[in-house]
Amino acid sequence: MSLFPWYVFCLLFLLPFLDPRRPLRLLHFDLVILLAAGIWPLDASMGTEPPAWTAAITAAGLLWLLGRLLWAGFRPRRSSEPLVPLLPTSWLAVVVVVLVCLRIGSMAVSPAYVSDVGIASIIGADLIGDGQGVYDGQVHRELPHGDTYGPVTYLAYVPFEQVIPWPGSLRPGDFEQPKPAYAAAAVFDVLVLLGLFLLGRVMQRGPNGDRLGLALAYAWAAFPFALLTLRFSFSDTVVGLLALWAVVALRYPFARGGLAALAGATKFAPLVLAPLLATGTGERRVRSSLVFAVAFVAVTLAVYLPLMPDGGVSELYDRTLGFQEGRRGWVRLWASFPELNWLQTLSQLAVAGLAVAAAFVPRRKTAFQVVALAAALLIAAQLSGRNWSAAYAVWFAPLAFGGLLGAYDCADVPRPRRRPPAPKVGTAA
Repeated sequence: MSLFPWYVFCLLFLLPFLDPRRPLRLLHFDLVILLAAGIWPLDASMGTEPPAWTAAITAAGLLWLLGRLLWAGFRPRRSSEPLVPLLPTSWLAVVVVVLVCLRIGSMAVSPAYVSDVGIASIIGADLIGDGQGVYDGQVHRELPHGDTYGPVTYLAYVPFEQVIPWPGSLRPGDFEQPKPAYAAAAVFDVLVLLGLFLLGRVMQRGPNGDRLGLALAYAWAAFPFALLTLRFSFSDTVVGLLALWAVVALRYPFARGGLAALAGATKFAPLVLAPLLATGTGERRVRSSLVFAVAFVAVTLAVYLPLMPDGGVSELYDRTLGFQEGRRGWVRLWASFPELNWLQTLSQLAVAGLAVAAAFVPRRKTAFQVVALAAALLIAAQLSGRNWSAAYAVWFAPLAFGGLLGAYDCADVPRPRRRPPAPKVGTAA
């Protein structure tokens, strides 16, 4: 993906939320940080390694977003400032549709190559479709370390691989050829858009909820990192998609328990959401937590047991999290400082403590607070990891949009009133 459409989408992402009458409002800064936190590591997706100082920029941006979302979750405060100051709802809806058509249409007209993680997901889906295991080294033979993710990362691609079968091996030019990964990426992208619209209605009711949902969907449609994962068919969208839908199902403990389990079985970081989603908004806490736990455990067993390698949990860990801890990533956060491994361990313990605290404090939460805290926990989990990738932004972005945008006034832009025609000269008033 060239830098030209990247910066165009950066501008599109900001435009509807810019208020020329309030140029210094906090939302402007939040949105710029969302873009800047990963823009420097973008060079790594082009095949070049970013300089070491990009880790500091990434960490600083993520820390800012973490602080803002924690504040929104623990100390919620509504703002009277308009979320979308100048664009009527009908226009906003039209722009969302146009952007989605342009994004997905560009894949059909000028497809990019499928990323290695996208290829790995398709190979895993092919093995599952043939009744074979994922963690027995076969994905590794086709693509080095392709079996390092949770089972849902592969299961999510099974329907697409069944419709557009994998040829069976990597051949010259395969990375440039259309793959079932393209179809999967497009479907996942649309499901995120739908989930964001519904999230707006979960956070606010009535017309304001619809307008908030459209604003969230627009943010995703114009978000450059979402375009990155779509164009190169990264499997990371599955992580953000399932985490988002687990929160959308906030009012239904059994559904959110199952979806939370699926999210945790993608790339493991969403497991940090389990305590928060178990208690939900705090209503009927014991009953809803038990229902959540039953669904969570049942779905976890259902996706892991059929694909468990011969070496059991130990081998599964070695192939997934064990390998991820030692690999060389795009942006090396803790991996750049091996002498600080002890501090990384403390940070991971702090994240676990934060996950438990968010489940009980405050005792009663609004949907907005749950959304903000869920986004904060995903960012905290990433900050405690050894490496970071620009594609990881889509893990937390859908929920972060809700936590950052949901505090603003979502009323529609008032239409200008037509003045009555002036009476003609010589006629009675």
